[in-house]
Amino acid sequence: AVVSSQTSGSFKLFSTLQINTFIEKMKVREFIRRLEMYAPLRLAEGWDNVGLLLEPCCDAKVKKVLATIDLTEKVLEEALEKKCDFILSYHPPLFHSFKRLLQKNAKDRIVMKCISNSVVVYSPHTSWDSVNPGVNDWITSCLDYSSKTPITPSPLIDGAGMGRLVTLTSPEPLSKICDVMKSHLGIPHLRVAHADPESWTRRNESGLPYETIQTIGVCAGSGGSLLKGLDADLYITGEMSHHEVLAAVAEGKSVILSEHTHTERGFLPVVVKILSEQVGDEVNFVVSESDEDPLKTI
Repeated sequence: AVVSSQTSGSFKLFSTLQINTFIEKMKVREFIRRLEMYAPLRLAEGWDNVGLLLEPCCDAKVKKVLATIDLTEKVLEEALEKKCDFILSYHPPLFHSFKRLLQKNAKDRIVMKCISNSVVVYSPHTSWDSVNPGVNDWITSCLDYSSKTPITPSPLIDGAGMGRLVTLTSPEPLSKICDVMKSHLGIPHLRVAHADPESWTRRNESGLPYETIQTIGVCAGSGGSLLKGLDADLYITGEMSHHEVLAAVAEGKSVILSEHTHTERGFLPVVVKILSEQVGDEVNFVVSESDEDPLKTI
């Protein structure tokens, strides 16, 4: 079926399907459909708990979205103060099953308060890690590279996959890369583990000087398992265990750690711009001002 609308003397035709889309696009399900046009949930890791996590009512409409890395009580208060009806939480606030909801537990209080205030909660997590452009691509965007590929490519979408392996256009000293990363991540400090010199020489067939970096393995968040055994001069991630760092150093690889969420939080303004264009002007996005890494260097 087709109907017409007359504006300024001209006719514009709309199909019934288009009209229904106009009516539905503010509703939660349509909004999520548009979110997932950017990063389909099938890109997420199998262990992850992604997608719609809290849906207080089935006919809710989305007007204002708060984007955050973690949904804490402080972030939830901010969302309510800003009259947000949808929280886009990168990390899933619900992960493990539970048998009761009690006021003594912070996670439980968040769930109950979201429901009582009709706030929808959605988490994309590793689908944003995998998609291109995604979190890992944002991390590498400050580097001058000649090639970039996923460490574990997705079989579903070309260019997507977990982590990124980057080859720099020309080799750079580790110290310069540290300065570039601090500026890009917006933090004053990094933790650095220096490659064992003898192991560096053994694995570096091209004869590059010690800690002159050509290849970099990148993983947002916690990259120990993904980066393990990867042939690269440098690993950049948020966190690795003590023994994972020791193993990398012994293999002749240097490591940069920024703390977990510092590899993720700077992506929020970037992805909000992408999603705003994807969703349209009907929904307003804001980035949380109270979301922060719980660890501080003093």
